[in-house]
Amino acid sequence: MQSENLRPQDKATGNVSRRTILGAGAAAAAGMLLTAGASPWSAAAASTYTWDAIVVGAGAAGLGAARKLADGGKQVLVLEARARTGGRLWTDRTSLSIPHERGGEMVHGNDVSTWDLIRQENLTTHRWEDKFAKINVNDSAWGSAKNYETFHFPQGVPSLPPRVPRPFAGETAEVWLARLGIPRSNYPIYFWVLEGDYEQFDVLPADFLVEELEFVMDMQRYSGTMPPEAYGDYRVIGGYDQVLKPLMRGVTIRKSTVVHTVEYGAGRVDIHTNAGSFRSRVVVMAVPGGVLKSGAITFDPPLPPARRAAIAGISYLSVFKGIMEFAAPVVPADAALPPRWDVTALFSENPPTLWDASRGTPGFAGQLIVTWMTGAKAQELLDLPVAQRIEAGLETVQKLAGDPGLRHLRATTYDWSKDSFALGAYPGPFSQTEGLSDPVGGVLFWAGMITSTVHESRDSGTAAANLALTALRRA
Repeated sequence: MQSENLRPQDKATGNVSRRTILGAGAAAAAGMLLTAGASPWSAAAASTYTWDAIVVGAGAAGLGAARKLADGGKQVLVLEARARTGGRLWTDRTSLSIPHERGGEMVHGNDVSTWDLIRQENLTTHRWEDKFAKINVNDSAWGSAKNYETFHFPQGVPSLPPRVPRPFAGETAEVWLARLGIPRSNYPIYFWVLEGDYEQFDVLPADFLVEELEFVMDMQRYSGTMPPEAYGDYRVIGGYDQVLKPLMRGVTIRKSTVVHTVEYGAGRVDIHTNAGSFRSRVVVMAVPGGVLKSGAITFDPPLPPARRAAIAGISYLSVFKGIMEFAAPVVPADAALPPRWDVTALFSENPPTLWDASRGTPGFAGQLIVTWMTGAKAQELLDLPVAQRIEAGLETVQKLAGDPGLRHLRATTYDWSKDSFALGAYPGPFSQTEGLSDPVGGVLFWAGMITSTVHESRDSGTAAANLALTALRRA
């Protein structure tokens, strides 16, 4: 598990601060137990006590499952391999001057399940409003996400029949678009956004883009300012991890406990870990699909062939996220942009996308800027030494500011594909989705394997817990 922090003075030597979280032994792990409410736990009885339910993994999916099970009156134990909770929701409170998100950062949507947690904790959020992009750094004007021109073709609308021609088998999005008379030079900004958030079109199968092209063609009849967006993206001020608190209350969580074997049969599951064995009537497996695919957890008996095949089909998207702290907000060189912005993108650069990760933070005079890319272009950055990854992001910021001498105070980045308890950031367009969540043997339930947002993860945990509660009632 690799944490990468970089200050400007480290650039010449490439020195990187690395932290390793190791699974504790049984005695040390006992000290990592969180008992937010009364529980039957005792170290001596660990191997003989039968819990109603065990949840493996204390990310948003596992904690969502644990909350539902505990609210259902069940004795539930959460086993977490890390020395912290949250999984890929990781608020770092030490590397930079204010809390920042190494993993998931945004509440995606206005009515998703995360909002009930935000309200319970009376948290403050900041909504992204000021979003701008250029296809090339030397373009004369910025496109605003509030305008229909985001969907317009810069070199003119292609001539297509009413029903968009379907791709050939195995055709990539880039090849398919070129066959339809849409070269990269005529991509609307919206297509570049899709590449930056999903996968580059020279890799993405064309089938994934058919509905998007139909949508863009329909948008050609509009121009000017769009109606206010119903959908929104929001940051939680003070740290996203605050939303986890209501999920953990009254739940027993044992950290630094690495599961290696799940032995299951009729009405009973034995979980074997680096810190001893635990028994329950049902189990919710809430670990990332990449971990399951790696074989780090053995199932006895082996999972059914169809389930093993589905797990083998899980694939993760390469994601680069670098975070830099500046002494003062970075003001765009172009006066057409507001001095304080939420998101900008220069799609001729790598990484292309920048967002303000500190706007709305009380009392903070500086600025945190996230530099972002996914897919094959992200992998190009991840293959570089850490100092060069940060420098690539800084160059994009410098071009936004028109200041080649601009420097950051400190920076941090993290490669989730190298994290042994994640083995990837989130699933990409090629990932298996079918046949992953059905219960196995009436005792194994599944959550969070291929989810890509916090609310989806939490909801998958709730759904798995509902199935487990039904099984417990029938037993």
